[in-house]
Amino acid sequence: MLTTQSLSLSLPVWRILYDSLPIPATKQLLILELRDKNQLKWCVFDCETCSLLWEKTFSETTWWTGAIGFYSGILLLHEYSGSDQPAPKKLFAINALTGEVNWVVEGSKFEQTDGINLQTSRLRPESAPIIEQRLLSTGLTADFPVVVTKIPVAQWQSPLVYDEPNQYYSVICRFIEKITGNTPEKAINYGEISGHVLFFYYFYSANAITLSRSLLVVNSTKTVLLHDTIHSEVESAAFGEYLYDNHHVVFLRKVDEITVIKLPRP
Repeated sequence: MLTTQSLSLSLPVWRILYDSLPIPATKQLLILELRDKNQLKWCVFDCETCSLLWEKTFSETTWWTGAIGFYSGILLLHEYSGSDQPAPKKLFAINALTGEVNWVVEGSKFEQTDGINLQTSRLRPESAPIIEQRLLSTGLTADFPVVVTKIPVAQWQSPLVYDEPNQYYSVICRFIEKITGNTPEKAINYGEISGHVLFFYYFYSANAITLSRSLLVVNSTKTVLLHDTIHSEVESAAFGEYLYDNHHVVFLRKVDEITVIKLPRP
């Protein structure tokens, strides 16, 4: 049986990040970057409880600070001087479980991490950047060179995108039309999870001039378990995103409202 929960947030969601190199405590956590024209906050969202662990504005950051990655329980942020200065001037590390600032390094740019070691660089005028090796947990430089290799772990996934030139597009369209009576428009996002098939598609409701978007979930016998339609003209950087792991489907119902659909555990 599917269950659906939603949570309203204090600001629009600009970016959603999952732990790319998860530790056990962060597998079900998502970091949300919340912002409007005047405010910027970060929060940690627990998909299992549909609640926030914490929500903060860090005094050490400015509006020109942005999330760049979530690795092994650490949120990394770059602070920029402004729109005319795209090069980062600070690198921050935030403990995702507590919301505390672990460390700040001036003048460094994130390059890569394996979840333990961290590689950063410093720009030099008219010269190659200086590469530095650090510990991800402390930001301290290592005493010896470390070869950092990012190891991707497929905990969360995004749906596959099928557009009109794709050979499967017409087949998926016909299936959705037969099941729902709606004619899909634009590209269709498709995912498979724990014996369930997910379709994320746009369509025109009756007498509508703007597109609505829908999430259709069917099981292996083609039984419809969920068909949820969202009527909204709002667009944002994260509004059209869908994420799923082996038990949760996450999306934004509104720019400031996150929704979790829980699927039966495999």
